[in-house]
Amino acid sequence: MSAPLQNHGKKDNAPDAAHFLHLVERTLASNPELSPVQGAILVAARQDIARDSKTFARLFGMAHAIVLRELNALIQTTGLVTQTKRDTRTLRTHYQPTSLSDV
Repeated sequence: MSAPLQNHGKKDNAPDAAHFLHLVERTLASNPELSPVQGAILVAARQDIARDSKTFARLFGMAHAIVLRELNALIQTTGLVTQTKRDTRTLRTHYQPTSLSDV
């Protein structure tokens, strides 16, 4: 994963990369079955940074196909996020955290 959410030219309401990574580490510690990418997807959804696969891929400098693979595994195996919409042409998948992700 490339350096997410660079702080260069940071606006006052822009997320802090160090804080984001801390939240991902906490999420992975409490959910050891998650991959680092899945942890980042979950935190980005909780923090309202990205709630669709294309936006997440762009913000984190990742291939959309990798994000889709990780997101699909996260949806199908954990119940921590749910798919809300999918574009059949681009495969952009919109998702949101479930109440299980707050535990």
